[in-house]
Amino acid sequence: MTRSLAKAAIVLAALAPASALAQAQAPDLILYNGELLTLDDSQPQASAIAISGQTIQQVGDDAAIRALAGDGTRQVDLGGRTVIPGLADAHSHLIRGGQSFTQETYWLGETSLASALQKLATDAAGRGADEWVVVAGSWIPEQFEEKRGPTPADLTAAVPDHPVYVQQLYDDAWVNAKGIEVLRLNSPEPAVPPSITIERDADGLATGRLLGGVYPYNMLLPQLLPQDPALRVDSLKTFFATLNGFGVTAIVDATAGAPENYQMLFDLDRSGQLDLRVSYRIPGQKPGNEPEWIANFMAFRQPHYEAGRVGFSGLGEALVGEMYDGVQMGPGFTSPPPAHDRLRDIGDFAAARGIPLEFHAYTDDAAAAILDVFEDVNTRHPIKDLRWSLAHLNTGSEQTLQRMAALGLAYSVQMGPYFEAPGILAANGPDVAAKSPPVRTALDLGLKVAGGTDSTRIGVYGVWQAIEYYVTGTSLGGVVQKPADQLLTREEALRLYTTNAAWLGFAEDRRGTLSAGKQADLAVLDQPFLTIPADQIDTIRADLTLVDGEIVHDQLTGTAN
Repeated sequence: MTRSLAKAAIVLAALAPASALAQAQAPDLILYNGELLTLDDSQPQASAIAISGQTIQQVGDDAAIRALAGDGTRQVDLGGRTVIPGLADAHSHLIRGGQSFTQETYWLGETSLASALQKLATDAAGRGADEWVVVAGSWIPEQFEEKRGPTPADLTAAVPDHPVYVQQLYDDAWVNAKGIEVLRLNSPEPAVPPSITIERDADGLATGRLLGGVYPYNMLLPQLLPQDPALRVDSLKTFFATLNGFGVTAIVDATAGAPENYQMLFDLDRSGQLDLRVSYRIPGQKPGNEPEWIANFMAFRQPHYEAGRVGFSGLGEALVGEMYDGVQMGPGFTSPPPAHDRLRDIGDFAAARGIPLEFHAYTDDAAAAILDVFEDVNTRHPIKDLRWSLAHLNTGSEQTLQRMAALGLAYSVQMGPYFEAPGILAANGPDVAAKSPPVRTALDLGLKVAGGTDSTRIGVYGVWQAIEYYVTGTSLGGVVQKPADQLLTREEALRLYTTNAAWLGFAEDRRGTLSAGKQADLAVLDQPFLTIPADQIDTIRADLTLVDGEIVHDQLTGTAN
């Protein structure tokens, strides 16, 4: 365009009728007659929201927002429903877990062993002849009225014709008679990773019990779950759609396993089939040589970034293998000085380049060793603005939390104690168990606390069970009930999975509140979050979920005007 033509265009625009300009600026979508929990302190509540393209245009009352409508604006009467910012799971393993979602059996919500075994039998009926029936965590015996888990004999009686594998968190696992046969547990060369211990009876025969831990069980599971790429990508799509149905619009995956797992995510994004935001962290590889591996990996990569709906969130959660305390419940974890030196090298490298990181620490002992290193790194490279965090910290002391606050670290909290309360109680006593995880103390000390689920092995996908747990303080099976002074308000719990999760990912200017100018990520709930009985919060689902202003889940068909 020549300068004269450009000047003419400006003059014509200035002479355009005001009504035409208003029409051009009219929102694409208006949601009204709702209860908006904006989490924006400057405008905490509203009843309507206008969305233009991918962005929130304006938030306010019905009259003001509906006055913005143009001929092409779609208007939806919410009928008084609650609207919240889209939920974000700031620490999960959902890329990996999602790829086997449709082929796993879940015991979430089962209250008796009998019904859980019946669920196995029902799912087995839909499996092929040689397909495994797998329960891979997220249950405990205390949730059942029988107060026990299954025996191999129970599994065989329930499902005699398919191999069955049942894993209790990362603590224990059992297979049925068919599973013993398929895994050749009674042969000289059983088909399980060497790190798996096969329990045997007095005659040397496999009992069906398999002992392992985080790494051994995660090495075994890929042998049992389908690996067909087409099946796994369809499962991942189904899982992400399920998360949308909970109102989840963003996740951060702490560790997704093999490189091909990430590739499936990238393929979904490239083909326009990714309906939520997915960020990921990369752990240290090459045990004993983690600093060099990380330096090479990060050499041509920005510290953190988002590209469309996929983002890179830095390093985590197992950066140095010998400083990783797994799922240890009680005190006594130690790590060798050379491992501390390697973490110091990683810390110096990451801090100097502005790379965010998150380190797994279940116990106060592990956290103390990590903080010793971070405090040393901080003398050379201030880390308070890098949004480094410790994850889990189920038995963290107030002293440890104070050290974190002094460094400017964040606290990434998950659902471990909801399931692991029996182990935490047995290993630490009632005083520690009553504060696990110590979120109330952390918030009172001014730490930024971001919420995750750690699902799918130790956690409930969909966030609402986690929010309920922080409001009620009741662990699964009622093993531990936190006192009132350790509970969070509903708004505090919601902020863990919205504003605080966005902050941890350097996205607080883009999402986490319902505010003008932010990305239009939100959920319209099917039940009133503020008034529903606290022990029913986990039943909340989304009637409508938007990501970038796009409706990705819709149960409100017919409400548009």
